[in-house]
Amino acid sequence: MQIVRNRTQYDVCIVGSGAGGGMAAMVLTQAGANVVMLEAGPMWDSGTDSAMFKWPYDTPRRGAATKERQFGEFDGALGGWTLEGEPYTSAPGSQFDWFRSRMLGGRTNHWGRISLRFGPHDFKRKTLDGLGDDWPITYDDIKPYYDKIDELIGIFGAPLNMENEPDGIFLPPPKPRHYELLIKQACDKLKIPCVPSRLSILTKPHNGRAACHYCGQCGRGCATHSNFSSTSVMIPPALKTGKLTILANAMAREVVTEST
Repeated sequence: MQIVRNRTQYDVCIVGSGAGGGMAAMVLTQAGANVVMLEAGPMWDSGTDSAMFKWPYDTPRRGAATKERQFGEFDGALGGWTLEGEPYTSAPGSQFDWFRSRMLGGRTNHWGRISLRFGPHDFKRKTLDGLGDDWPITYDDIKPYYDKIDELIGIFGAPLNMENEPDGIFLPPPKPRHYELLIKQACDKLKIPCVPSRLSILTKPHNGRAACHYCGQCGRGCATHSNFSSTSVMIPPALKTGKLTILANAMAREVVTEST
């Protein structure tokens, strides 16, 4: 029996292709590194693989949940609260349900796109509340990177000028609907701030991606790449460098390090 081994050597191996893995792949390949990415699930392209434009009657289940898609058959994420072969435990007396998605892009294919920054207070909770520990860095240290990610992925919002809700680099928010204007009028009378959400959804073309057309099917995977996912924003430019190799259906079992 002959065993054929891949002798290709890479500068970096990335395990997982979600928010962290996708960003690492983009930054490293654009810096010149040869990268291999291990993804436990299959390949996925929301432009061709999503059910964004399907009608409920396109399936005999009318879009109901399946074992593979626990948020509905048309959901953009392959996964849910349980994944075969990947059990997890909870501490005695506690319950924590961990949603996971096994596919290219991971959980970035299923999330609410709410994109908020930590504020200055969040980095020094020990000082302010007496709990936990202060971060060894401050908001001012992180702000330039928040700005970079805003410019990369596109986030709509409006300036608040609130101390612990830092403003970002925003695309214009969608125009409010009639009932939202009524809520805003009531909040203004009560002196309650009522502002647009901050979401990583494009309200105008941005970095080669089309603006949202408000179909309301974000959770199915955006076929126009108008909202943020690793597969829409970070993996394509990494692949464009020619320095990223993606190995799908390849689950990392362990990481072996040299003895010290």
